[in-house]
Amino acid sequence: MSEANDDTRDAATSAADPRAAERTRVLLAGILAAALAALAASRDWITTTETGHAGITATTAQAGTDLASWALPCALAGGAAFLAMLAAGNRARRALGVVAALAGLATALGGALHLDAGPWPIATAAAALALAAAGAATTARAGTWPDSSSRYEAAPDGANDKAIAEDPVSLWNALDSGEDPSSPNISASAQEKGRS
Repeated sequence: MSEANDDTRDAATSAADPRAAERTRVLLAGILAAALAALAASRDWITTTETGHAGITATTAQAGTDLASWALPCALAGGAAFLAMLAAGNRARRALGVVAALAGLATALGGALHLDAGPWPIATAAAALALAAAGAATTARAGTWPDSSSRYEAAPDGANDKAIAEDPVSLWNALDSGEDPSSPNISASAQEKGRS
């Protein structure tokens, strides 16, 4: 019976690993895309050099924040949404994914309106589209990802109710691995050692 529980737990763990890896990839892609979009939106997009009547040359620059004032705040909002997803549950991730996707589309619009201004608006639009895609992927896939708190939840069939060794180090290791050191299967001497 315990071998069957171990096999079930191993199968669930191996199935959760690709989903956890997918979650990590999407969240990192969203954070990096937001950072790149914010960087590109804050750069000088247009530089103009004019020579006056006295032969004095003046150079003026217009940053992305001057030409598309909403691009930088939207990119930062998308990045903040992805940072919040690191600690959020799956339902909150879906909502934050919608926010990130909309923020990415708004940032991409700012870059797309000024594509002829040079490479920075193109970089802004491309990174913002990647941000929007990561947000859409989060909204679509967050329901299948393991929840960040699932590691600390007890198994429903009692599969994790095995006795833990009686030394304090093992009790701390049990906490780290998500097991409950106050389980009734731990002997009284282990609990006493853990208290001392």
